[in-house]
Amino acid sequence: MTKLIYGLLLIILPSWLQAETLTAVIQQTLETNPEILITIKNRYMVEQQLQQAQAAYRPTIDLIGGYGREISDNVSTRRAGGDVTLTRRETGLSLSQMLFDGFEVKNSVNKHQYLVNSAAYKVQESSEDIALQTAEVYLEILRRRQLVELSKDNVVIHQKILDQIRDLAVGGAGRQADVQQSSSRLALAKSSLVNAQGNLRNTEITYRRITGELPDALIQPDFTSLEKTLPQSETKAFEIALNSHPALQIAYAELEAAQAAHQQVNSTFMPRFNLELGITDNQNLDGVNGNNDDITAMLRMRYNLYRGGADQSRLQEAAQQVGAAQEMIRKIQRALEEETFLAWNGLITTRARLDHLEKHVKSTAEVLESYREQFKLGQRTLLDVLDSENELFNARTALVSAQYAEMLNILQVLKSMGILLKSMKIDLPPESQITF
Repeated sequence: MTKLIYGLLLIILPSWLQAETLTAVIQQTLETNPEILITIKNRYMVEQQLQQAQAAYRPTIDLIGGYGREISDNVSTRRAGGDVTLTRRETGLSLSQMLFDGFEVKNSVNKHQYLVNSAAYKVQESSEDIALQTAEVYLEILRRRQLVELSKDNVVIHQKILDQIRDLAVGGAGRQADVQQSSSRLALAKSSLVNAQGNLRNTEITYRRITGELPDALIQPDFTSLEKTLPQSETKAFEIALNSHPALQIAYAELEAAQAAHQQVNSTFMPRFNLELGITDNQNLDGVNGNNDDITAMLRMRYNLYRGGADQSRLQEAAQQVGAAQEMIRKIQRALEEETFLAWNGLITTRARLDHLEKHVKSTAEVLESYREQFKLGQRTLLDVLDSENELFNARTALVSAQYAEMLNILQVLKSMGILLKSMKIDLPPESQITF
């Protein structure tokens, strides 16, 4: 009996218990979306490049071995009567430790640390982008569903009025032209419904591309808390973006990487010192039968005097990369200014429209009610009522679209500042954390 009751509960479980919130959908998408996973893999790749750079601080140890035949013809063998052929064997172990390289390794490590930071900020940037895309398609699903319901109601209203006009025509109180006109408008209403359903299906396909799943029951989000995080002005929004937006942080990190690379090239103009240790166990070298063993400990200096001007060219190249990175920062700052100001203007414009659209819906509904009363008194035709119904349908459609546009505008403002996920209290992937 208990199992039966449990099974029935599962069957009749209200759909809202399975409904997904916007926050939950975004959090799940951040964990599964390929675009974010690509940036995470790139972060790991850059970390491996950093480890490769750090490896240059440690010694290089090589085991050397060789075996083969050697024909020797030198002063020693000629004194003995000619050339000598022996089986030569070589075994050795060498160790080389960098002591000073003009700070090449140090600057290489610094460069890769900045690139790791850049990769982490790219995870943040990708997460913000995907979060906004997810929210946009989530809201679009809700909007499209409401428009489908409005279109269904519109078809029902058209069908009802057509039936009334047809009854009047059959009874001799109406005209056949009115029946034809009403029938034509019903066909148009049905066409609008099909179009609304098609648009909803298209949005569902996009939703699946972004989130990896088809939408189920979605909960209408409440943006009251998000509105409290909005700044007082577009100027303040831009100031926050200059301090928080990951795109700008990427540019700063890549400028630091370019500066470190420039310092790295400077090392080519300095001497290099290595400690080199070696031990060999050789036999039958250079025509001399027997062991030939060595143990060495050497401090070696290498100082390039001329390389055809290549080092100077590399230095100039690195300097130009620094300049390009600086210009990239300026470019991104301008782009962020445009993005924040456009997002803010979009929000202000939509809110101004909402006030007028709400009044339009209210007044249109009042006009419709007046037309219905006038029809009962014989002062209006059913086609007049149908015209008013159409106007109310269009007004409600515009209002619904504007309401969702306002919610999207709020998210766009937060995204333009680089604080969308923070404002929604959604955790970033751990790979977005700055290490250095």
